[in-house]
Amino acid sequence: MFAKKNVVAAAALTLVAVAAQAQVTAYGNLDVSVGRKQAVTGYDTNGKAIKASRTAVDSSDLSDSFIGFKGQEDLGGGLKAIFKLESELAVDNGAALGGTSAFWSRNATVGLAGGFGTVNLGRFENLFKLEGAAFNPFGSSRTFSTTFGGTLDLTSGSLAPRESWSNGISYVSPSLGGLTLSAQYSAKEAALGNTALYGGGAVAVAANFVAGPLGLSAVVGELRSTNGVTAPAEKTRPWLLGASYDFGAVKLFGQYGQIKADDKVTGDSGKFKGFQLGASVPVSADGAVLVSYGDSKGTEPGVAGSEKNRDVSLGYTHNLSKRTNVYAAAINERRKDTTAAPVQKATITNFAVGVRHSF
Repeated sequence: MFAKKNVVAAAALTLVAVAAQAQVTAYGNLDVSVGRKQAVTGYDTNGKAIKASRTAVDSSDLSDSFIGFKGQEDLGGGLKAIFKLESELAVDNGAALGGTSAFWSRNATVGLAGGFGTVNLGRFENLFKLEGAAFNPFGSSRTFSTTFGGTLDLTSGSLAPRESWSNGISYVSPSLGGLTLSAQYSAKEAALGNTALYGGGAVAVAANFVAGPLGLSAVVGELRSTNGVTAPAEKTRPWLLGASYDFGAVKLFGQYGQIKADDKVTGDSGKFKGFQLGASVPVSADGAVLVSYGDSKGTEPGVAGSEKNRDVSLGYTHNLSKRTNVYAAAINERRKDTTAAPVQKATITNFAVGVRHSF
């Protein structure tokens, strides 16, 4: 018995020692809400939207729900080995999220960090998502952010700005007097092109500048596909500008984005552009009011007419502690599509109250 206790104690001490040496951290965010949601299921012969409403418990309404592990090892001389594994999840039913069958759908990287900056290999959140979330009061909200809710959703074919990039290499520079430079590349691997399809792959570069209350960003890229398998019929060339300024009594946000899409077969081009203006207003030590307005217009390659979107979001968040937060938010979305005959129009409103806990 004494020997068994010694073995167990030794094993426990070994695990503690290994964890301390590797500096592994488990962390995450859980966001779950209940609300009333609307969706457009079709249009009648007059172009009027046919809508369906539901009362539902949902996940990731205001911020991404995920679980993660990260760690580092000191290699000496200012060099560190680093890793990050993050999996998005739906708290309401326990399912995996992220638009892919990959378990570590959000991030799965190993890299090196030092005085030269940080280099990572693997799968990572793309720069358009990161920059889009940083300059919107609703962040990367799947439901209430006017950047990701439709107006600045730089989407073409199967490409969406929220999607993490696989088979990738990323680089982030050290801060150079407040300026940080970033670059990402996703290899096309088996996604080979032909006369009807572009070869896969994607590249993006970004610059961020922070000086006290002022924040500025710019990101530009070319996207074909980001999974190493898909060879798309369209390639897109998006760019996105962002700015914020914290006055103390209010923090203002602004974004402007544009994307051009080219069709491989027809040679036709489409164009999408939009802007977002928002604010976060502290109303107490623990509470803040969030508001955002987004507006966009886009055309598809070879398609006459355009699609217009207008989104307005309003929310309130309240911190119960450093790790627990409650919120209420609503978004009104309007859409007009003149590419259809007759012209299609739709207006929907979504509302939810929820709780978030980070660990």
